[in-house]
Amino acid sequence: MNRKERTIKPMYWTLVFAVLALVATTQPLQAQDETVNVVVKIESLASENGVYFSPVWVGFHDGSFDLFDLGSLASEAVERIAEDGDNSVLRADFADITTETGGIDGVITSPAGFPGLPLFDPGEVSTAEFTLTASQNRYMSFASMVVPSNDAFIGNHNPWAIELFDAAGKFKGKQIITVPGSMVWDAGTELNNELDAAFINQTAPDTGVTTTCPVLPHPGFLNSYANPGGDPIILGGMNAAGTLIDPAGADFTLPYAVVARITIEPVTMNDGMMP
Repeated sequence: MNRKERTIKPMYWTLVFAVLALVATTQPLQAQDETVNVVVKIESLASENGVYFSPVWVGFHDGSFDLFDLGSLASEAVERIAEDGDNSVLRADFADITTETGGIDGVITSPAGFPGLPLFDPGEVSTAEFTLTASQNRYMSFASMVVPSNDAFIGNHNPWAIELFDAAGKFKGKQIITVPGSMVWDAGTELNNELDAAFINQTAPDTGVTTTCPVLPHPGFLNSYANPGGDPIILGGMNAAGTLIDPAGADFTLPYAVVARITIEPVTMNDGMMP
C-alpha cells in the first residue's frame, strides 16, 4: 500500500462516520402519546336579555368525526340539537363512529340555569374535566342550540379546526375559542317563522314547519340587523321564563356580536387536581 492509499482510507472512514452520525441525529422524533387532564370552560358572552344556549356537547376524537358540512343537509343528530337542544342522537352517533378509536364526549350544563333546564343564560359560566390522549383525542368538536329559535345552533363544521395535540403527540397548551354571532348556523330543517320555536312558543318537541335546506349561516331573527322586516316574535318578545328578549341584546347579527367562549387548558395543582 502506498502512502497515498494510507492517507485516503482514514479520511474515507472519517467521512462515513460523520455522515452516519448526522443521519442519526436528524431522524424524526417518534410521536408521543401524551395524556393530559384538561378543564373545558363554557362561557356565555351574550348580552343581558340576549340569547341563551342549550347544554353544550363536546367530543374529543382523532379527526374522524365530522359534525356537519356547510352547504350540505343536516344529519338527524344536528337536527335534534338545533331544533330542541336534544343531544342524545348526537352522542349515539359519536359513540358509533369513535368508540373503536377512543373518542370520548360529554355534555356541559349550567347548574345556575332554570331548574330542570340547565341552559346557559347570558353571562353564565360552567366547566367540566376530561382526560385526553394524543392519538385518540387530538381534536375537539362542539354543538349547542341557540334559544329561542326554530333551528339555530353553534358548532364547528371543520373536524380539525380545534387541534389540542400536534402531530408529534404534544399537547398544544391553553386554547380559547370565541364564537361570534357570524358562527350561528341555520340547520335548514325548520322554517324560520319563529312559530313553534323552542323556549318561546313551542308546544312540543320536533314541531314547526319542516324544511329540507342545507346548513348555512343563520340569516338572523326577524327584524334583526341582517334580516330586517317581517313580524318579529323573538326580538322584543318574552321567552318561556317570562323574560324580555331584548331586540338589540339578542341580535347576534349585529357587528361584533359574540355568543360564547370556550377555553381548554390543562388541569394544574391550583385547580385542586394533579395534572
